[in-house]
Amino acid sequence: MNAIEIHNLQCGYQEQAILQNVSLVLEERKILALLGPSGCGKTTLLKAISGLIPIDHGQIYLHGQQVQNGHRGLDPEERGVGFIFQDYALFPHMTVHDNLMFGLRPLRLKKQEAEERIASTLAIVGLSGMDKRYPHELSGGQQQRVAIARSLVCRPKLMLLDEPFSNIDSQLRIPLIREIRELLKSQHITAIFVTHNKEEAFSLADELAVFQQGNIVQQGEASAVYHQPANLYVAEFLGRGNLVPVTRQSDRSVLTPWGVIPVNQVPAHADLMMFIRPQWLEIVEGGDGRLIEQHFLGTHAHCRIHWQGMDWDAWHADSMPISTSAVSLRLRPHQPVIFRGKQG
Repeated sequence: MNAIEIHNLQCGYQEQAILQNVSLVLEERKILALLGPSGCGKTTLLKAISGLIPIDHGQIYLHGQQVQNGHRGLDPEERGVGFIFQDYALFPHMTVHDNLMFGLRPLRLKKQEAEERIASTLAIVGLSGMDKRYPHELSGGQQQRVAIARSLVCRPKLMLLDEPFSNIDSQLRIPLIREIRELLKSQHITAIFVTHNKEEAFSLADELAVFQQGNIVQQGEASAVYHQPANLYVAEFLGRGNLVPVTRQSDRSVLTPWGVIPVNQVPAHADLMMFIRPQWLEIVEGGDGRLIEQHFLGTHAHCRIHWQGMDWDAWHADSMPISTSAVSLRLRPHQPVIFRGKQG
């Protein structure tokens, strides 16, 4: 069953379009990253899903129930959605316990049931025994877990997270992301989170939805979007690459600097480019190319190479630096990505 379905969603502010015919489908228990630059509409989509802002057109379904149809929709508290804001939105004058209790107030639970929920939820997020602390007495990671607990305690059908790791120290970010992914998976929670950081997206999400100017240009499993981007914008947003002119030989082959290679499908277009990520290239010592520079980055060295009349970015994974300036490039086994000209 799909946890969420969005059809042709449109939303604007003061006659300026923000979301333009956005459509999205996400299965239950999946984690989706909305990935894109600042100002492209990611957070607006979260707010539209949760009912925090009005929409102009479109439908939203949560677990098969229509919660929005054009201007008409259910109130936020009726949608069963948990929303974690970028700044966590914890009440500084309330203890951890009281922050969670505040989230439970609309449910009108009996006191014993509410206390049991709070205790079990704090145990789930690893904060047992911290219920009497105030937010300023907690680390950034602990505050993040309190924000998640306040959402979890209400048993949401869907959890929305708006750039949840932007305030976390870079050294703690990836371990925290892994913890939160394990937590969401263990509780069978469907989640959508906003980020402009591709490392965060790959670490937490099952699927990516790449935004461009108020619309989703590609959605799919993270590895598929990375290795088979729909256009040049998606390819370059997920990481740098080399754009190499190629010539169409047939509907399933192109002529490249390495000769004719097979591809799944070649566009019927005169101006074709092949997109090659640096790690898809192997640097071979000796040849008619020239090593311009190499920078050691820990896990690999980033190399700039002039070969076949153009400059290339390539990675060198060996711990020892390249000892000669005469080099050539070999294309590692990989399904080529072909675009129409510069615009993809």
